[in-house]
Amino acid sequence: MLNIETLGAYAGSLMAIILLIAYFVKPVVGSFSEITDTLGKVSHNLDLLNKDLESSKSDRQSIHDELKNHDAKLDSHSEKLVAHDEQIKSLFKERN
Repeated sequence: MLNIETLGAYAGSLMAIILLIAYFVKPVVGSFSEITDTLGKVSHNLDLLNKDLESSKSDRQSIHDELKNHDAKLDSHSEKLVAHDEQIKSLFKERN
């Protein structure tokens, strides 16, 4: 038969378990749900950033194409400059 001391020990153990759950487990579970919500928001923001990055890809490609055209023009102008320098040198040689 259960005496009062055994019943008290069981009640104390049960209260200790309930307090453990109330004070330690619930806040941890609450933190996990907040972390999960935050990770969901971060994931959504990353998706939006990836879409923006993909949409700007064509802009970057056109900029690189334009830079290649400018480089080609600079090379052409550099070659013309060398040719003009040679012409100027030959004109000075003719004068002397």
